[in-house]
Parts: sequence; C-alpha cells; structure tokens
Amino acid sequence: MIDLHCDTIWKIWQSDGKEHLRKNNFSVDYAKLADGNVRGQCFALFTPMHDLVPENKRNLSPWEIASELYAVFQREIEDAAIPQMHLVSDLDSQCPHAILTTEEGGLLEGDISRLSILKDWGVKIFGLTWNWENELAYPNSKDPEVMSRGLKEKGIEAVEECGRLGIIIDVSHLSDGGFYDVAKYSKLPFVATHSNARCVTDVTRNLSDDMLRLLASCGGVCGLNLCPAFLHEEKAERKEDAESRIEDMVRHVLHVYETAGEDVLAIGTDFDGIEGKLEIPSSDKLYLLYDALEKKGMKPSVLDKMWYKNAERVLLSAEV
Repeated sequence: MIDLHCDTIWKIWQSDGKEHLRKNNFSVDYAKLADGNVRGQCFALFTPMHDLVPENKRNLSPWEIASELYAVFQREIEDAAIPQMHLVSDLDSQCPHAILTTEEGGLLEGDISRLSILKDWGVKIFGLTWNWENELAYPNSKDPEVMSRGLKEKGIEAVEECGRLGIIIDVSHLSDGGFYDVAKYSKLPFVATHSNARCVTDVTRNLSDDMLRLLASCGGVCGLNLCPAFLHEEKAERKEDAESRIEDMVRHVLHVYETAGEDVLAIGTDFDGIEGKLEIPSSDKLYLLYDALEKKGMKPSVLDKMWYKNAERVLLSAEV
C-alpha cells in the first residue's frame, strides 16, 4: 500500500534524538511498515510556524527548520534502511520506501526558487498551507471570508513552478478558494493527502462533494485521514479521549466512492500527527480497514486502487 501522509519525522525531530525511525513507540517505524506491507510511506516535512516553533528553535527561519527536518529524514531513513523513492518503479521492490513530501508552504518564505531545491531533495508532494496564512495562500477556516479566499500571486507561481518541476500540489489544509485555484492552475493532478468527506463530517478540513468530484475529474486523489475530529462530530473533553473508529472510516470511504468514484480513493493516515483512541493505531493494523471495507462489499479491484494504484498513478504522472 501507499500512505500519503504521516508526521513521524516531525515527532522524531521533536524528540531531540531520543526516538528513531528504525524502532519507536509511535505509529510508524520500519517494522510496522514492513508488517503492514506499506511499500510507499509519505513522510511530511511539517515545518512549524509561529507558536508551534519549539522555544530552542526560535532563532531559526522556516527554511532553516525545513532544512533541519530534511537532515533528520536523511539520517533516519539511512539508519532504518528504508530507501527513498525517486521513481515509482522503486516501489516494485519488497521493502518499504520513503516518499518525501512537505507540509506548510511558508517554509519557502516566499522564495519560489527554493522549489528547485525541494526537487533536488526528492520532494514529490508540496503542501501549500497548514493552518496559518502564508505568502502563498490562506488555510481552511471557520471564517467564511477567509475560506473563500484564493491563492495569492506567489501561490499561483508556486503551483505553476511545481507543475514545471514535477511536484504534486497538496490541498489538504487549504482554503476552499485556494482549492479551486489549484484546480484552475495546476497542470498536474493534485491531491488532498489527508482529508475526508465534509458531507459526512462537517469540518473545514474535509472536502465538499463538489470538491471531491472536481478532484476526481482532475485525476487526483483524496487520502483517508484517521483523525477523530475529521471522522465524526462527537466531542471529547480531551484530545486523547477522542475515538478513531473503523466504522466511521468506512462511512467516509463509501461516501467518497459513491460521490466521486473509485479513482479518487486513497489513504493518508496522518499517523503521528493525530491523537486519540485509535482503533487503527499503526501501519501494521491497516489491514483491519481493508477487511471492514471488503465485508461491506467493496470489490478487491477497488480496494487495490485505494490501497496503492491510485496514488501510484498520480505519482507517476509527475515524473519528468
């Protein structure tokens, strides 16, 4: 399978050398990937901004933090013997491969030329925003005015340059206006690496039915996010008590399937970026979702598309 999003590198970076990709107490490590038959794991370089920057890193610019995260990524995949995927054909081998992505376009600090450096690093997917406004775009928001805003001028430049370089745009965390601008300006299929269906759970991080259909028509995919807040609208007093249940995952998958078709289905767990009581707590347990969908009548050919073929097709479309 291919998982389009995890925040494991961010958690390892935060641990200051105490945790490693080879083996850890997180959701993703070498053994869990191998046991889960995960051939391609997308590792996001989540670049914190504003109040999320650790106190001991506040002397660093966003680009310097991203560079530190990339160094951690390189060190950890080498130590764990997880090769980096450069071509989709790399995934034909029998071991897990690391696919490099970014989350938070503010890491560019408005310098579009830095996308060429990301390309040299092997970045395959570029996230325009996290939950903050940056030089490129506006994030998802409960404020309808912010939510309606499209890409900034530099955001349009970034989308066009990514198309030239062969880097796929990620619209998870983006405003609705930004989503529609990406659909307008992207020459490549684009993706929502870790978002669900807004019609099932009405939160701004999820995609509307119109957005899901447009994403499918552009050849993109939507990766199922296992975060409790995006799976249901139940409120828990503490984040660690919120439940991520397979039955809710199934509801989202079936809705996306019925709304936008089988070619838009994918998985983007958001492992190590989510909290709660997770019925699927790690990469080696994803077979539980496969089994549940199969019991609901989803054909193996459709599950194969969701598990890896759709994501593989999109990644292949960007090879230049």
